[in-house]
Amino acid sequence: MKAKVQIKSVFEQIANNVFTMKDVNQAKVFITEFITSKGIDGVDKNTIVNNVSRCTNINQLQRYVCNSLLMYEGMGVS
Repeated sequence: MKAKVQIKSVFEQIANNVFTMKDVNQAKVFITEFITSKGIDGVDKNTIVNNVSRCTNINQLQRYVCNSLLMYEGMGVS
């Protein structure tokens, strides 16, 4: 049986804030600043920042965060 690691993902840390935001640009700045301040792998960091920058509206951005959170928790769809 695989032990469950108690690591709080960056997506879990930002989800509540992002889901209450209404402005896509404000949310992009928040996520980008948060991600770049964390000591995560450079490739992962660049992937997240690039994906966030491609979102054109708040719903798309919130969906990206939600799907990423689900993927991290092992509940994503392929």
